[in-house]
Amino acid sequence: MAIPIITLTTDLGDKDYYVPSAKGYILSKLPAANITDITHQIKPFRLDDASFVLKGCFEDFPPGTIHIVSVDTSSGNTTRFLAIKAKGHYFLCHDNGIASLVVEDHEIEGVVEIAFKNEDLIFPLKHILAPAAIKIFETGGISDIGNPVTNFVRKANMRPLIEETFIRGTVIYIDNLGNAITNIDKASFDRFSKGRKYRINFSRLDYFDKISIHYNEVPEGEKVCLFGSNGLLEIAINKGSCTNLLGLKIDHSILIEFL
Repeated sequence: MAIPIITLTTDLGDKDYYVPSAKGYILSKLPAANITDITHQIKPFRLDDASFVLKGCFEDFPPGTIHIVSVDTSSGNTTRFLAIKAKGHYFLCHDNGIASLVVEDHEIEGVVEIAFKNEDLIFPLKHILAPAAIKIFETGGISDIGNPVTNFVRKANMRPLIEETFIRGTVIYIDNLGNAITNIDKASFDRFSKGRKYRINFSRLDYFDKISIHYNEVPEGEKVCLFGSNGLLEIAINKGSCTNLLGLKIDHSILIEFL
């Protein structure tokens, strides 16, 4: 029998008993389960951060992996929970829009509303989402978990504004090293740059006129701009934090001008 792989992404942190309690529940039912922590350090209620992290890694797991996401339980329809099959993976989450930030509508193969009892709402990670993960493994799909739905909450990913002479994007994520990651992707940059020179403006006085390949192309403590492993443009300080030294934060505007 295949070993069930279940990932956990939450904003619950590592201080309290919530996450290990949910893990213990799963292991009591599926002792062979491989439970992988994606992260429990999502800032409370930050759906954008959670979707960015999960989107960046879920396809590295084998098809059939079950991804439990418990973040921002106070937004969207908090009394509704979804089981979604998309791109060969399963996602279990609150109906708060997180799913639409991780996968596109055309990638979704099916969505059902998870059935549960009202008393389960006091600890949905353990009493609603974890049992749904177990049932998916036992039955091989989501059809036995609840009724199909199409009207779940959707949120739009923030996309850059692209014109012939410029691309305007924003910082969408700050990683643990203090690197500012934008929503400007390499494919769009390559398609619209057409070999032209450019300036990447991130402040009134400072800009880049070169995109590097590695962080260490500049001396330690110097700023660098490159496309990261996820294909998104990021601004960093080699061996430093651009949030501290450059003042870059979430929603900071980034303008690429083609000359």
